[in-house]
This record gives sequence, C-alpha cells and structure tokens, in this order.
Amino acid sequence: MADLSDDTYLPPIEPCLKGEKVVLSWKLVASALADPSGHRQSSRAVVDHLTDPFVQSFFTKPGSAFDPPSDKNPHHAAFVKKTAAIQVTPTSNDKYDVNIIKEDTLWLSKTARINEVAALRVVVIEFQSRPQAQLLGPISNQDVANLREAAGAANSQTTNILPGINITSTLDAAEIQASFEKPENRKRRIFQTYLDECRYYAATNDYIFTLMLQECLPTSPATDASREIRKSFLEAYGMSPKQPQKSPVDTPTRTFHALIAQYLNLLPDSISRSQAAIDTAVEDKDLWTVELHERWVQTWLTEALHRMVVVFQLLVMSSDVFVSAQVAQQWFSLVGACGFLNQLQGFPESISDLMAPLQCLVCVISLSVINLPRMMAFFEGEVDLNTDDEYLASSSVLEHIHDVLDGTASDCAYAVPVLFAWIPVVHAMFSSYQERVERRDVIQNEKSVEDYNSNTQMTPSVGRRNSAGSITTIDKRRYDDFLTNKSLDRDYRQIQTLAVAVTDQRHVYDVIAEMSSCLGNTSRAVFSPSIGSRMRNTFLDLLKVTYPFVGYQAEPIEALLAALSGSQSYWDLSRPNYTLAQHDIITLALEDETIVQNYFQQALNRFPYEFVPFLAFCRAFYSSEHTAQSHHEVILGLLQRTPTLTFILPDDFVDYQLANEEENSNGFQFLDDYPLFSASSSRRRAAAEEDSFIIPAGTYGRFVADEGRVVRVEYEHSALALLGKRLDVNLVANKYKLSLGELMMDETAETITLLATLIRMECFRITTSGESLPEASDAGLAIVAEASRGLSRTKDVIAVICDTVDVLLDGKPDAQGLTALVACLQFLHAVLPICPGRVWSYMSRCIILSNQGQGGRLAKLVGNLDLSGVQLELLLTTIRLFSSLIDSAMSSAMRRKTSAKTNSRQKQNNDIWLGVSDKIVSQISLSIARAAMDILESSSTWKLSLMDRMVLVSDVIPIMDKVVFYTFSMDDINTKGFLMSALQPAAKYVIDSFLAPSAGSLRIQPLLVTLVSATQPFGSTIYANKTDAFRRQTEAVLGFARTLVRVANYFDRPSTTVEQQLFKATPFVARVCACHDAFSRPAIELLEALVISAGKNTGEPPSLLGYLGPQISRSFLQLLSTLDRPFNQAQEVNAIWRFFSTIVRNRQQWMANCLLTGKTPRDAKNGNGNTAETPSNSILASALERLASITNIEESEILAILDFITSAQNFWPWTIFTLQKNASFLTELRSYVHKLKPSALTSKANVQQACNEARIAAYVAEIFAMQLFHLRQIGQASPFASELTRDLDYYLRDGVTVSGYNRGLHVNFARNFSKQYSGCALDNFKRTLLEPRPLGVDFYYALGFADKILGFDSGWVGPRNNGFRSEMEKANENLSLVDAQISLYHAWEFLLLELSTCLPSNDTLKKHSLQVAQQCLEANEETQSHDQVFERLAESRVNLALMLVQRVVDSTPSPGDISQLLTALWATVSCVQEPYMPENISLYRTLLKLLYVTLRAQVRSLTHSEASSKRQGNDLAVAAVTQIVLSILDKTIARGFRTLVTLVHDSQTTILPSDLALLNAILQACLCIPGMDQSQTQILNIMASHEAVQAAVSLYSWADRLADQGDPIYGELSLLFLLELSALPLVAEQLACDGLLNQITSANLAAYLRRANVKPFADSVGLQRCYSIWAKCIVPLLLNILTALGATIAPEVAYVLNQFPTLMQSSVERFEPPDDSRRRDRADRDYITLLSVSEIHSLALMTRVLGALRANNARDVPAVEWDAAGLSESVDFWIERRKLLRERLVTLGPREMEWRSLPPASERNKARGFENRLEEKVVEQLELVKLVLSEVWND
Repeated sequence: MADLSDDTYLPPIEPCLKGEKVVLSWKLVASALADPSGHRQSSRAVVDHLTDPFVQSFFTKPGSAFDPPSDKNPHHAAFVKKTAAIQVTPTSNDKYDVNIIKEDTLWLSKTARINEVAALRVVVIEFQSRPQAQLLGPISNQDVANLREAAGAANSQTTNILPGINITSTLDAAEIQASFEKPENRKRRIFQTYLDECRYYAATNDYIFTLMLQECLPTSPATDASREIRKSFLEAYGMSPKQPQKSPVDTPTRTFHALIAQYLNLLPDSISRSQAAIDTAVEDKDLWTVELHERWVQTWLTEALHRMVVVFQLLVMSSDVFVSAQVAQQWFSLVGACGFLNQLQGFPESISDLMAPLQCLVCVISLSVINLPRMMAFFEGEVDLNTDDEYLASSSVLEHIHDVLDGTASDCAYAVPVLFAWIPVVHAMFSSYQERVERRDVIQNEKSVEDYNSNTQMTPSVGRRNSAGSITTIDKRRYDDFLTNKSLDRDYRQIQTLAVAVTDQRHVYDVIAEMSSCLGNTSRAVFSPSIGSRMRNTFLDLLKVTYPFVGYQAEPIEALLAALSGSQSYWDLSRPNYTLAQHDIITLALEDETIVQNYFQQALNRFPYEFVPFLAFCRAFYSSEHTAQSHHEVILGLLQRTPTLTFILPDDFVDYQLANEEENSNGFQFLDDYPLFSASSSRRRAAAEEDSFIIPAGTYGRFVADEGRVVRVEYEHSALALLGKRLDVNLVANKYKLSLGELMMDETAETITLLATLIRMECFRITTSGESLPEASDAGLAIVAEASRGLSRTKDVIAVICDTVDVLLDGKPDAQGLTALVACLQFLHAVLPICPGRVWSYMSRCIILSNQGQGGRLAKLVGNLDLSGVQLELLLTTIRLFSSLIDSAMSSAMRRKTSAKTNSRQKQNNDIWLGVSDKIVSQISLSIARAAMDILESSSTWKLSLMDRMVLVSDVIPIMDKVVFYTFSMDDINTKGFLMSALQPAAKYVIDSFLAPSAGSLRIQPLLVTLVSATQPFGSTIYANKTDAFRRQTEAVLGFARTLVRVANYFDRPSTTVEQQLFKATPFVARVCACHDAFSRPAIELLEALVISAGKNTGEPPSLLGYLGPQISRSFLQLLSTLDRPFNQAQEVNAIWRFFSTIVRNRQQWMANCLLTGKTPRDAKNGNGNTAETPSNSILASALERLASITNIEESEILAILDFITSAQNFWPWTIFTLQKNASFLTELRSYVHKLKPSALTSKANVQQACNEARIAAYVAEIFAMQLFHLRQIGQASPFASELTRDLDYYLRDGVTVSGYNRGLHVNFARNFSKQYSGCALDNFKRTLLEPRPLGVDFYYALGFADKILGFDSGWVGPRNNGFRSEMEKANENLSLVDAQISLYHAWEFLLLELSTCLPSNDTLKKHSLQVAQQCLEANEETQSHDQVFERLAESRVNLALMLVQRVVDSTPSPGDISQLLTALWATVSCVQEPYMPENISLYRTLLKLLYVTLRAQVRSLTHSEASSKRQGNDLAVAAVTQIVLSILDKTIARGFRTLVTLVHDSQTTILPSDLALLNAILQACLCIPGMDQSQTQILNIMASHEAVQAAVSLYSWADRLADQGDPIYGELSLLFLLELSALPLVAEQLACDGLLNQITSANLAAYLRRANVKPFADSVGLQRCYSIWAKCIVPLLLNILTALGATIAPEVAYVLNQFPTLMQSSVERFEPPDDSRRRDRADRDYITLLSVSEIHSLALMTRVLGALRANNARDVPAVEWDAAGLSESVDFWIERRKLLRERLVTLGPREMEWRSLPPASERNKARGFENRLEEKVVEQLELVKLVLSEVWND
C-alpha cells in the first residue's frame, strides 16, 4: 500500500498553512465532478488527484479514507512525519500555530475515531476554509440594520424584514469574530468539516462509479478529463476501459459482486450512526449542539444513500447473475432495519429531504436483488443457475426475504413494490413445484404400470436437464423447502391475499408512480437522469412481469406512464440528459416486445374510445432525445397512419351487417358511408371544404365489448389530422354531430400537449443533429400541416389553438381548463421558432397580456395568495413563453427589417414574419416587461414552496435582464436604424422602474430575498436539479443587478437609490461567493460594477470596506486571494484580478490598502502602519509571486495581473518601492518581453496570441516606465535603464507600427455584408461599452448576437464555415490586434521617453530614438483608415518623433542617420494633401515642427562633419540633403507661405501667426544647410514661381488691418520671411530691385513706426510690435541689402534710416546711463534687452558702412542722423558696470529666459565672470558695438 504521506492526497503542511497550496478536499472534488459545465472537473488538479494510485485506493477499498486508528497501520508515523519540525515551522506566527494544529488533529482522531492522517487532513481543510466559514456564519446586527434600510423597513421593528425570511441578530461583528475564534467553536467547525468530508467522500464515490458504469458523470457530458479519469479507475479495478462485457463469468461481474459485498458491509455502520444521537456517539460535550446533531444525522444518511446508489449501479451492471445468498441475506436484513425512514418526515428539511431518495433506493435495490428478468427467464428455462451460491439456491434466504417483505409492506410504502415483485416469484416457484409434483405422480404411475407389465425398470431419456422444472425434470429444487416451510407448496391463497392487499390496499401502482416522479428529469428529481432512468427501468421490469396477473387496467397504465416519463413535463424536454441510449428507459421500452404489445398496442387498439393512454404513450416515447430516429419515425408514422379507430357506435346507426359469423369474432361491415363529423344545416356550406373523416362503406370492424356498442374499425386515418379536426369542432360542438363525442378538457389538454411535444422534439432533434434552422422549421411545419389537414383552407391547427385560448380566457376556467390553457401556451411556445409571425400576431390581440390600456387576464387567473399547482404551472408557462418572445424579438431584429439573399428553398421560409411590424413587437415586449415586473412584485406575497419560488424567480428575472441587455449591448441607440428599437420601450420601462428617483423598495425586495437566501447554501449532494434551480435563481439576480448598475454607468444616469440599496446588501453579496463556486464570478462582477459606479460620483464614493465591515472584508479578500485554487479556471481567476484592479482604480482607498498591504485599517492601526512593507499575504505580493513564473501561467491571467499592477502603480505610487524590491519579478518581465517573436509572424499562426503578447508587452512597458520615473526622482534610474536597453527588441520591431489593421478585410466585409443583408449595416453589430470587451473573436462586433440574429441565413455560417461568421471573427481578431498594438505604442512611447530622459547620452538609445522616429514617419505614410483613432495615432506618432529628435539633436548625431530621418520625414510631409485644411492642420503643424528640428540637427551634424576628416563623404551627404532642402523650399516654404497669406487675407480662423513663424524657422534652417549659397539661383526661381516675395510684401502692407487685437504681428512675420531670404545676395539684390525699401516706408505700418512712443516696453502691444518690426526686421534687412549691393543701394538705405528719426534717436537714448541728466524719457530707464543691443549693433555697422560710402559720394549718400559718439560712451558705461548691467537686463520671450538660466557657453567667458548665457550674448554684442563705434570714432 502506498505511503499515506502522498503529496497528492495531502501536500506538505507548511505551504498549505501559509496559503501557498490548497488541499483538494472531498467537498471540492465532489463539487468539481458535479459541475454542470464540466470545467472544474477538467482542472489538472482534479484529474491528477483522481488518477493518483493512492487516492484510487480509497475507492477500490471502500470507506478506507477514514479508517479508524490502529497500532499496525502507518498512520501515526505518517502524521509524525508530516508535522515534524523539518516539515513545518514549530514556532507560532500570525498565521498559524502548528502545535494547535497537532492538538486538534489528535482530538479529532480520538473523537471521530479516525486515523491521524485523515484527521490532519480535515484540520488543514478547516483551517483553509475559515474565510468561507466566517462568510457563511452568523449575521451581525450591523448587516441586519443595512438590510433593513435597503428593504425600506428602516422604521420597522419586526424581524420579518423581507417576505418569507426571518432575520434576527443580537451580536455585532466584533462579538461574532470573538466567538468564532473560541477553541470550542473551532472544534465544532473541525468536526463539522469532518462530517462534510465524509458526506462528500461518499458522493465522490457515487460519482466515480457513475462515470465508470455510465461513461459520463451525472450532470455533465463526457470530456477528455472524464475519459482519462474513467480509464484510470477501470484499470485500477482491473477492468477494460471499454464497456464491461455481459458474461456471467467475466472479471467485471466478479468485481462488481465483490464490491457489492464490500459496500453492503459498510451500510449497517452508516445506518446505525444515523439513528444514534450525537451525545451517545461523541464524548466531547462541546459538540452536543442541535446544529451538529442535525448535521450528524444528515451525514450518515447521505453516506448510506450514496453507497446504496453505488450498490444499485453495481447490481444493474451484474444482473446477468443472481447475487449470492450472503448478499441477499445482508441486504434484506437492512431492509428490515429501514423502518425508521418513515419517521424522517418530522426532521429538519436537510434530513427529511433524504427520505424519498432513501426509500426509492431501498425499493429499487430490493427489486434488483430479486432480479425479476433473470428470475422469470430461469423459471421459463431460458437460463440456469451459474453457481450454487446464488440466493435462489438458499431456502433460508428466500424465507428471510419473504418474512422481511411480509413484515415491512404493511408499514413501509417503499416495500410494497418489492412485495408486489415477490408475488410472481413465489407464484413461479409454486407453479414449478406443482408441475413437478404432478409430473412426478404421472411418472410414478407410469413406472408402476410398466413394472407391473414388463417387470423392467424405466430408463429416463438422455437430454438437457431444465433447471426450471420442465416435464422431464423431477429433481427437487432448493426453493421447495422455502415453499414447504411457508406452507406455500399446497396453498397459494396466502400469496393471493398478499397480492390483493398490495394492489387494493397498499396501492402499489400509486407508489410506483410517486417514486417514478422522483426519478425523472424534473425540477424535483432526486438523482441524475442516468441513474433515475435505470431505477425506473426496474419498475418497468416489474410491470412487465406482473402484467399476466393484472392485465390492461388504468392503474398499471398510469404507473407505466409515470415510469416511462418520470413525470417529465413539456418544460423538462430542454433539460440536459446524459443517459446512454442503451440505458434509456424509453429506448428499452420501445425495444421490449412485451411493453409494446401488452401496453402500447392495447392503448392504440382502444383509441380514441380510451383517449388519453395512447396519446400519453406517444408523448412519452417521443420525449426522449436518446430514442433512435427509427423509433421516432415509427411513432410519428403511427400518428399519421393510424390503422384502427375505436369508438361507440350510435344506437340509431343500423347501416351495417354482421361479418365472419362463423369465426364468432363479433365482426361487422359498414353498408353505408359513416361520417365522424356531420355538420348542422347552418354549417354545411362552411364544412364542405373540410374533411369529415368518413368511414367508407365496406369497412370492416368488430364489437370489442360484450355490452354496449364499442367497436374497433379497420379504418386507416391520420390521428394527428383527426385530433386537429376534433379541436376545431370542439369550439363549435353545437354545430356538429360528433360520432366520437366532444373532447373533455383533460383530453383537449393532452391533445395540445402532444402536438407541442412533437413539434418541439422534432425541431430539437434536427437542430442537435447539426442541421440548420430551415430544416428544423420544415420538420415542425410538417407536423402542423398534418394536424391541419382536416381543416378548411383558411384555418390551421395554430389558429384553432389560438381560438381555444380565447375561449378559455373569456370564461372562468376551472382546474382542468387551466391545464388546457397551459397546454395551449406550451404549444405557442413550441411553434414560436417555426411560425413566429403567427404567434406575435396572436399575442397582439390575446387578452392574457395587457394591451392598449386593457388589463391582462393573467393577473386574475393567478391573483390569489395560495396558488394551486395548476395556477403555478400556468404562471411559469406564461413566464417562459414571455421569455421566448423576448428572445424571438432579439433574434428576429434583422429579419423583420430586411431580407437576406437566400436560395429558392429558403425563400419559402422568408414570410414567417409577414404582417408583424416593429410596433407590434414593441407593444408586446412592453406588456411583457410590465407583466414581469408585476410578477416580481407579487412573488413576495404568494405562498410558495422554496423550490417553486426559486423556479419562479429564476424564470422571471431573466426576462427583464434580457430586455435591458439585448437593447443596450450593441448598436447606437441614437441612430435611426437602431437594430433593437422594438425592445427599447420595454428596456426603458425596466430601467425607469428601478433607477428612477421615485422607485421604491418593493421591486428590490425580491432581489434582496434571493441574495439573503443564497447565503444559506444547500448541503445536499443529491437533488441536482434543485441545486441547479438555486444556482440559476442566484445567478439571475446577481446578473440583473449587475446589468442595472452597468446601464446606469453607461448612460451616466444617477442610480443612487439602487446603488445605495445594493451597497447595503454587499455583505450578502460577499457571502454568496462562499456559498457556491458558481456564484463567485457574478457576485464579483456585481461588486465591480458598484465600485465603478460609485467611483464616478463627484463626491466621496461609498466605501465598500465600510459596508462589508472589517471581518467580512477580511474573509472576503482571503477567499478571493486563493484565486480559484486548486482549480485555476481562467475565467474565475481573471474576474478576481479584474475586481482587484477596479478597487485600486476607483477611489476605494480603504479596500485598496487591504489589497496592497494585506491589512485592514484596524490591523494597520494596531500594527506598525508601515505601508512600504508589504506582507507576503497581500494581493500585491501574490501578483508579484505569480509573475515571477510568468511563463507557466495563461496569457489571459498574465494580462489580468499586469492590469492590476499597473493600476496599483498609477493610483498608489508607493507601491513602486514594493515592486523595486522584487528583482525577480522585473527580471522575469524583461526576459519574457525579450523572447517575444515578431507580431507579424505570430499573428499568421495565432492572432489571439499576437493580441495577448502585444497587450502584455504594453503593460510591461508601462510598468518599466513608471519604475524609471520614480527611480529618476531619487537619482537611481541609470542602472535599471541601461539594463532595459538590452531587452527592447520587441518594442523596436512592433512598438510603433500598428501593422495589424487589415483595411481590405474591413472594407470588403462591410460592403458584402450590406449587400447580403440589405437595409442593415455592419455597424449595427458594434458592441457598446455596457460590459467589458475581451480581446478575441467577440471584441468589436457582437458575434454572439449575430449568431442568433443571422442564424436563419445559410450564408452566415457558410457551407464550409466560410461565411460571414468567419469574416466577423477575423474582423474582431484583427481589431483586437489593432487595439493591442495601439496600447503597445502608447506604452512604448511612455517607456522610450523615460529612457531618453534617464540616459540622455547613451549612444545606443540615441540610435534607437532616431530609428523609432523614422518608424513613426514610415508608419504614417501607410494608408490605413481615416477613422478618428488612426488620425489621433498618426498625430501622436509625429509628436513622439518630434520629442525624440529634440532630445537627440543636441548630441550631434551622424549625418547619415539624420539624412535617413529627413528623407522619411520629407516623404511624410510631402504626402499631406491640402495641409492647411482644418482636418489636417494640427498634424501638419507637428510635422513642420519635426521638420525644423530635423533640419537643425542636419545642420549641426553636417557642420560637425565638415570639421572632421571625412570631407568626401560629407560632400555626398550635403548634395543629397540639398536636393531635399530645395524641395522643402519649393513645396513647403514658398507654396505654403503663399497659401498662408491667402488664408490670412480670407480670415481663415484655423490659421495662426505661429504657422508663418514656423515656416520662417524652417526657411532659416534650410538656408543654414552647408552649400545652400551655391543654390541661390534655384531658390530665387522657386520664390519667384510662387510669388512668395510679393505675398510677403502684400501681407506687410495689410498688417495694420490684419492686426489681432491691435497687434500687427503679420507685419513682423512677413518681414522676417524677407529677412531670411535677404541673407542670400542674389535674393537681396532682387528684393532691392523690386522696390522693397520703398514699400517698407510707404506702407501704412510705417506711420506707426514713426510715432514717438515706439519702444520695447510701450503701453500697447501694437507699439511693442512696431518696435520689434523695426529692431528685428527692418534694421537687419537693411543691413543685408546694404551688404549685398553696397554703394548701389546706400542712398536708399540712408534715406530709409532717416525716415525714422525717432527710432534712431531712441536707440541711442535707451543706453544712456541711469544717472544721465540728458535722458528725457525715463519710462524705459534702466532696462536693457538683447534685442535693443542687436539693434544698435546693426545700426552701428550700417552707419559705419554708410559713412565710408558717403566719404566717397557725399552727394548721393545722405548723412544719417545718429549719435554714435554718445552711444559709444554709454556702451563703455555698461561694459564697465557688469553688475549693474546684470540687474537691468530684461528678457523678452521664453528663449531669453532659458538663456538666462543656462551657464555661459565657453569656459573663457565663465572665467571673465559671466553668470549666464544671456549676459554673455549681451556683453559680446556690446563689445562688438564698442569695437565698431571706436573705429568709426577714430575714423
């Protein structure tokens, strides 16, 4: 045997106690195996656990999981080893104390009498489940107070806060917590955990055997995981993985019998424990509580129950052999001891609910032990006894069985069917015995005669001995002693008496029917459908065997129908059923000749005289989805071609003659036609077109009853057509003579239910077989057509049933009438998918709904408080029909508005919506929403059972949820062609009902009732459908509440009422998570929606932690922190991480601190409060730990974790320091990103993976950028940044280029979609932001909705899955990739800018920066889409490139790198068409800025290169650059300037002066390119071709009239443009030739320049601008022209200067010393600017040149009035008084401010005492002025 320390069964203790590992308890295993979705059972942890040999030993040796302690087993040694100091830290800590763990283990081992290892496992499980225990524990008075307010009962003192729930609490949260931590309560929890483990261990045993023997688990289909588990267990039991063979001597049968004996040996202990009080079984008095006693009884009864299920399954699989005498003796001894089962009714519900399943099990196991089929086969001589050990060979066992059954049948109903089965057994024994006695007597007589005559001995003949007592057998049988001892060998009256008692007094058939109703697939079913079917099959065998004794009677017929159907109704048809076809009772019955001949054929022969049985049989046989197609065809064919007709021949009918009188068969022949329907005189014309179902003359029949005129006629007809006809004439029965009579209400209901079942099953069968909707519609319509065949051409069976509904609603239907109404509504539900237009049209006039101001009849029919069973059925049926109508309205949204292009076959189905407008759908949907709201409000007043209430809520809530969800999940509600416009009024009504400020608490109460009820979990391991109803109810309420909150957020609608109510109920929402695994995700999503909604409030949001309280919040977070371990289901884990991220992002500071620090505020207050130290149990620490092994977790979880971490970084900056301490986390992220393959390669193989990788890389980049940002603040960023530069390959490849967008795919898809579905656009399927949109195939377009809406069209899926659906999947995946790549770009942008800031001088990073800048430009060249997203992306790329180049430009990059960038940039700029249009100008401005920066970098690099030795290469680079620069001058500068001037004249508001300034800057940069002086002629021609100079002059001339708020800025900009051009001598010469100087002086602006107050610090901005025009533009321009033309232009230059004497004079006076008394204007005293210094510098140069020229030509060159001598003195003054100069120096503009903050450019000037660069520039220019003026003075 394997060592008990096996890590799979019980992992090492310390990781479990620390929360690093979760012990897979039997409860978790059982819940996984019972998971309807099959997801949890597919978890690797579950598969590994159940395939482990040691774990399997607990199944191959039943009950060994909780073996008692003993000295000879290794349990104690394993326990010591598990808890040794080397395995677990012996010292206590804040999490656990191992000494207490050991003490509790030994205590439990002693108390429960189990071994130490099992006890240790239970103790660890209890330790790990404490958060769940606290969440499911008592409710505090704080929670009760909040619930009272939420329910609107704040002023009420009653404990009945919510209807049907009694909530009281006298303890606050602190007291509850203190009580929870008490040692005695801890021991109670441990013991309770032990009981739970025992119960779930037994359940797991049951599920495993179901898997082994039925090939699938009870509640889920077969999966790869379940097949792996099954194969492993079959091998463990020594059987082949294939289906066990049916051979009496094979290994499985022997194994099964051995296991049966083992399980039967365990049953007495379970039963005896269940009957013993806990105080007699347990010594510890702390455990003597009422709750634990109830759990004690429940546990052992449940254990016995599951063991019985295993025994039953084993018996069924080994039914080819009788059980041994020991097994039979042991079992029936147990049956005799089960009398206590009748007493369970008075126990609590958790125990009383076990009574029915236990009684059913006792019954069916007893029947299986008796084994009627083999018994009868044995007595008929078909089989022999295989061994002498079979119980039939033991007379004592037979006597024991007889005595037990005889003694228990009178008191125990469950023994009645067994006694009934025992009667034919005893009868067979008696018959065999009597036959052998008689034969023995005959043989003896013959022997005597023979001896007398021949005196010889008789020799028996040689042949087969028949063990059953044939006429050749005279041997004594072993059961003969039983007959003799019980006096049954001669007198059979005792058995006859028992038979009479069983049938007449004990009502065995009623017992069978009642048990069968528990064994079907209904909401009240006890077992799974597969087990229930096998159990009902035992009743089927019983009814077969007893038929010869009872015959065809009503009671056995009803019992048989109950056994066949399991009381399954119409609504149960859709329940999942995973029964194997060979085990399905319907299949077995149809293949059983006895059942078919004795029951079904008999019912057919009596139809329609006995109306219900035949239809009920047809309905039952047709209701099974496992029935073979051939069987369905037989049933349907029989209904379409029914061979006979049985009815009462009227007394007045005499047109017949007797036939075949010699055979005495009571036969007769019709002499005349006999119509079954004869219309009255007033109706004959209307009935002429109808089928009267005339029995033709000559038809044979016979009288089938001795009394009366009941006849069976050989008249082949269609029973379906006849039923349709009878339904029709039933409405006007007074106008017909009905040979078959009028249908009674129950017959009407049965007829309509049959039609509904046939249609629904036919549609269901075809759709499940993979056929399309049209094929299913054809099959259903065929049945409708057949049922309508006997009606007039203007009517069909649908119209007939609608008329029946109207008749029923107009009257006051009784119970049978309500049953018929239920059947009619079920029929409407069945035909809705195939004839939706007919149903919607009828519902628009049906009075069951309130339409057009008329009240509906539904409220009156179910208005009383005590609903009867049929009233409840009517209510549920109506609700389900309403729900289907809402689904139909959604799925037909497009089909009603447009018609898809279909083939001719499909065109036949295109008119199914004919006559149904959106207005009708809208009105009905609104009425349905109102009815659902009324039902919801009334649900709290109806007196319903718990099960009925759950079903009601789970059905009515989804109606409102679907109305809202369908309406707002896709498409734009404001568009004209809104796809869900028909549902919009209903959705608005639902939203207003809950979100309106006037909405009261009445409507929220049913939701609160469900939430509170959900915190009281079902502990049952049976009643799977009941658990499913509980689950569906809770999920429906959670989902609806989530939808309400999300819709309020989506529309930014105030939802304070619902929000406050739900916040007050959050403790119960948190508790729900601990109740059932399935509730975790919807509950978390509801809390997430609430937190998001609260975070949008302008004020302080409600605190989730405050409403939960410290204890609940701590337990809740501890529960969530397990992250769905050990199952690790991706959806559950991602939902938890998403919730954590939401908490961190939405101002829930207290809860966020809990997540990030692992401490509640109270814990932090009591501790050291150091938030920088994050405990290992915090969620943040768990996230970092998970990412440390990033390669081992799913990509979806990686995304969720990274989202949480980035959210923590962004909203809680102190977490940065926690992340920095985890070096392995950052290293793993770097390694992960470094290994990523190019996105282009990955997307070809797997688009989803490429999306995930891009999004992961984006999160990682964001994390790194935040790390760098914070490290930079403390001066520690360089090392980490340097390491990152080595892992940027993925970002450099894919960080900028959003290359995933497939424009052709989207354009073609949209175009083809519109063609296929005319009148509808693809945009109608765009998902809204109502719910999160995960990356993948459902990202952008709502694929799920499209499947339902477009499924009617075969082109949607396509013949080879190549239709529009695949195109939508591709489009969604493509847009997912685009979204991920855009996120990646923005994160990469953030990271790269941080890197360039942290490493400004890193050469590698500089090359990367230029590379990225070039990639940005190249990416923008690719035409993708004109969508706003891509436009913003293009602009962002240019901005990024601009910033990168700005950071690189000062580092003198290589000319080649800059040239490449300039080439790419110019290609981008030149591609912009109409750049100054409003939609393009923003991007174009950024491009021009980048162009300027790049040109400056090019100038710097070429200049630096000229100084180096690589002159030849530099010349080539200059030549290449020159051509680009000339193109820039042509297309961007000259043309752009001309365009801008035109737009300025046109008063274009989008044009700014900065646009002209930017062109001037680019022009300046272009002209600074080395070698541009050689291209003067080309530049001149370029400017001339675009008339740029004339445009500049024109703009200058109009500057005063184009002034912006008095600022003639365009005058300055135009002259600056000319100034830059004048730097080229040829251009300057051309300017002079064009008369520029004359235009300067003659313009209107010149008059402003001549004013006296033009100065740098004038009072108005216009005068300041005039000074700037003079100093910055006119003076340098004159200097350039003078320099270029010399003496030729000197007279004009001098003339111009003399035109502005005021400016000339003020330029000198501005520099006069502060104490100079000659200064007349002190407004500018003491202020010196760089511009004024530049002004006097240029004037000094010009006056000197003009003075020199005047010396040679005084006549032509006039003197310039300018006080050079005075200025020279002033300049000397300022140069000598540098400190005073520094104080008086004023900056003009941001650039000068920047220079003032920078140090001097040269070390020499630093040594001279210059303090900043601005001072340096000013002093240098003053020195130059001094130099010039001194030379002039000397001259």
